[in-house]
Amino acid sequence: MSTTTEIRGWLADELAHAGPRRRAQLAKLADHLKRAEQHIHAAALPVGSFQRQIARIHERKMVSEAMHLGFHPQEEELKELGLHLAGQSLGLSL
Repeated sequence: MSTTTEIRGWLADELAHAGPRRRAQLAKLADHLKRAEQHIHAAALPVGSFQRQIARIHERKMVSEAMHLGFHPQEEELKELGLHLAGQSLGLSL
């Protein structure tokens, strides 16, 4: 599942029970998401190209904006779980 699909699903859930101020913030994110979906995905561009780097930067900005609104990408949750397990195996509490 792509990140934009994850964000779109999360956005629909959030819009269902959001207040007016929150709806405005989520609407802005939905607009950014719509524009991002019109661009070519970074994986479809040549490795090492400037276009790919720019596409990745835009993707990271979109995910960052969604995270500021409460979105938690699956990759981040897996990273945190991995860090927690690694810390436990070393006897550390992370």
